[in-house]
Amino acid sequence: MNDQDLIHSTRSQVQRQQLSNKTKSGKKLRGERQKTAVSFLLILLLWGGLVCGGYFLAREHLRKTEQHVSNQINELKLQNQRIESEITGAMQLFHQELENYKEEMRQIRSEMQMIQEELELTGESITGTDQTRQSLQERITELDKQLAALKEQIRKLEEAVRAL
Repeated sequence: MNDQDLIHSTRSQVQRQQLSNKTKSGKKLRGERQKTAVSFLLILLLWGGLVCGGYFLAREHLRKTEQHVSNQINELKLQNQRIESEITGAMQLFHQELENYKEEMRQIRSEMQMIQEELELTGESITGTDQTRQSLQERITELDKQLAALKEQIRKLEEAVRAL
């Protein structure tokens, strides 16, 4: 082997080494790129999983909240209906009591009118009996008191009806 062959052989070896180094660095670079791509893909999948999981958790939470609010609204509707029926019942009772008191007042007034008419008819024939006159006067006074009490009760009932 001569010098030229030796130089040529050395050059070939150097070129092969350089080529081998380029191939190795290319493989390293390719390997790093693949690792980066895989890492990016994994991060992207993880992010997508977190987003989807968050979406489904939020949707489930909203569904539960909506159901809870719907149940509360239904309970309030039922409670309002119950209160409405209680108020309606109370109003009917007040109205019935008011009508009863008005009827009682009409009866008392008619009794008072009858007594006054009897007094006018008897006129002076009663002058002889003070006891009869006194009992009639007491009855009139009693009826006046009942009338005043009934008027007060009607006034209170009307105020209660207005307050409702």
